[in-house]
Amino acid sequence: MDAAASRTIDDIAAAMAAPRPVAVTRWTARLADPDHERAFRLQRFADDRRRLFIVMSLASATGALIFLGRLYALVMQGDPTEALYPPLVSAIMPLISMAIFYRMRTPEKLEITVLCVCTCGIMIRLMLLTLQPGTLAMWLPLMVTIIFIIYLYLPVRFVLAVVLASLFSIVAPVWWGLLAQTAVPGVEIYRGILWMLLANALGLTAANTLHRSQRSEFAQRIVLHKLLSTDAMTGIANRRRFDETLADEWRRCQRGGVPLSLLMIDVDHFKAYNDQCGHPQGDACLRQVARLLTAVVGPPGDLVARYGGEEFVCLLPEIGSAGALALATKIATALKDASIDHPRSPAGPRLTLSIGVATARQFSGVPENLVAFADKLLYAAKAAGRNQIKVGQLEPRPAIARAA
Repeated sequence: MDAAASRTIDDIAAAMAAPRPVAVTRWTARLADPDHERAFRLQRFADDRRRLFIVMSLASATGALIFLGRLYALVMQGDPTEALYPPLVSAIMPLISMAIFYRMRTPEKLEITVLCVCTCGIMIRLMLLTLQPGTLAMWLPLMVTIIFIIYLYLPVRFVLAVVLASLFSIVAPVWWGLLAQTAVPGVEIYRGILWMLLANALGLTAANTLHRSQRSEFAQRIVLHKLLSTDAMTGIANRRRFDETLADEWRRCQRGGVPLSLLMIDVDHFKAYNDQCGHPQGDACLRQVARLLTAVVGPPGDLVARYGGEEFVCLLPEIGSAGALALATKIATALKDASIDHPRSPAGPRLTLSIGVATARQFSGVPENLVAFADKLLYAAKAAGRNQIKVGQLEPRPAIARAA
């Protein structure tokens, strides 16, 4: 997987994890949140470009078939050579466009390139038909076809498709009216304009429905992903979300050559707290700890998750041992300042935490190695009497990880 593809996956995952409302606008057919809209376009990028290649291939094949037909007429019937140029251009231009589109690596660049190429292609098509007035009879089906292609097949946003189709619907009839003059009766031009208006109405309605349905489906997946990746009791990320994020951050930090740290946190003597205060109060205590961790950890790139029971994890990309230790100390201090009562704790009258701080700088193994090492450090902190912080750096195998 190349870096661009990996960044795309990271961007999509980040947008799907963002706790923002998911809605689709009615008239502009976009996701209301810009990050969600970008994630949607990133997800659709490969399919949109593939669909564009299919349209260009069909256009090129059509031009090639017309060229062969006129070449046959030239050889057998002596038709003028000039008749070969328009279909030859129609066959070659889509191939050149495909080569240009293939080099585009982001939806934004592809969209701008498509608009430019289509504008140039339409103008070239109009000029070619100007050189061959005998093809004026084909202008209506050609124009209607182009309008539907603009609305339904071009990988551009709905608003831009409407603008491009509207401009084309104005320029094309004027061009043909000036070009045809008396060759086409005025009633035919009038009828053609009505057909183009109908094509625009149908294309606009179909495109709006298509864009909104695609984005609504994407929005439903975001909501479902949030439900599946959020701990119901504390409202923070759950074990599933942590496992997914750990795998992504492990790959990203490995590519970037930056450290990845993990805090494994356990609420000391929580069973005794539950036995004394009851499970409802225990749940409230865990929610309070989750809010405290979220407030302290802070940066959007870091993840706080409930690992299971009274255990929490904090995933810290691009943070080394010193930074992770400082954050663990800050968490312990914040909990001390919160002064949560623990009536049956052997460590004192207040709730305390044991924390294992593991850091990976060399990523020769699998992400689970970092979790296992952080868990080992956590148990070392418990064995030392709890209310402790143990720090270590994960060493590449076959070396043995050392703890401090």
